[in-house]
Amino acid sequence: MTFSTSYLTARETDIWDLRRKGHSQSEIGRILKITRQAAYRILGIIDDKVELAFTEVAKTNNLEVKRINVVDGIMEAYSPAYNLPVFVSFSKINGLRVWYLHEGNCGECVQEMNCRDFLESEVKERGIELSEEDLMLPPTRLVLKVFERYMGGN
Repeated sequence: MTFSTSYLTARETDIWDLRRKGHSQSEIGRILKITRQAAYRILGIIDDKVELAFTEVAKTNNLEVKRINVVDGIMEAYSPAYNLPVFVSFSKINGLRVWYLHEGNCGECVQEMNCRDFLESEVKERGIELSEEDLMLPPTRLVLKVFERYMGGN
């Protein structure tokens, strides 16, 4: 399931992405030609909106929230209905995306290429380095490689 980034304006999405890429508030202020304090206030508003988006996705999907990381755009959750861990990612390119961590049958699924394309774009956008072997994994296993760095507060 995918949600758009409409929780944030285009400018807010760009600012959120700058911070996610490691820019400090001062650097963001210089880039935007605003004060560090203004960048701080804008980032606070953005954090509230991203957290609201994650909370609404959790409510819509009946998920128990385990952890929300608004800076990296990751929510770790649990689905009692399916007895599965769940990741929700927020990215500039893909918006909000819900991933149920299950052992699927990717080779027979008509969505395999869509899942693979999404995961490869997340790898690129997040600057994650994976081996060629990792990239050949079925999406249900590749998703673990992509999001493992965010699991359990690591």
